[in-house]
Amino acid sequence: MSAFFGYITNITYYLLFAALANMLAPAGKYRKFVALVTGFVLVMIVLAPLRGIGRDFDAAEFFAGVAGLPAVQGAFPQGEYARLHDTRLMAAFEEQLAIQLEAMLKRNNFTLYEASFSYTEDFSRITAVQAAVSREEESRRVPFIRIEPVQINRGQSEPESDPIAEEAKSLIADFYNLSREHIHVITRKR
Repeated sequence: MSAFFGYITNITYYLLFAALANMLAPAGKYRKFVALVTGFVLVMIVLAPLRGIGRDFDAAEFFAGVAGLPAVQGAFPQGEYARLHDTRLMAAFEEQLAIQLEAMLKRNNFTLYEASFSYTEDFSRITAVQAAVSREEESRRVPFIRIEPVQINRGQSEPESDPIAEEAKSLIADFYNLSREHIHVITRKR
């Protein structure tokens, strides 16, 4: 980061010097000559990092901090760039999955509240999906007083499943080509 700020500082000081030299030069052909020379030197200062690329110029040190990437002794720490790359790639991948899932559920009159995904390290296959959904039709017709039925489980092995959750689970299973055991859907009321 200090190399980058040093670069900007050099350009700033040179621009101040060039403006002063241009003001002190006598009018006429000398002023044009001073402007030509200072412009040429400014171009050389701006392009200085490009001259050193073939030699010992360290671009990682020069641009460290500009893109939020750390630099240690002129180079990235072992694995730091790969970790940062993977983190940004996972965030973008999960965001795209959520957008796709939300659009698919919206076409089928569902509202998606939350979604989380499990997938392989190479992003080639989704292994599990967890989602919180509600039916859009139900959220529109909320009565003034709402009484929820209570189900009592007396000796049954499993409580009855929620039909809305089962329908959403079927849609997600078909959309991602997953088995239903790897999909967990809960329903929410608005």
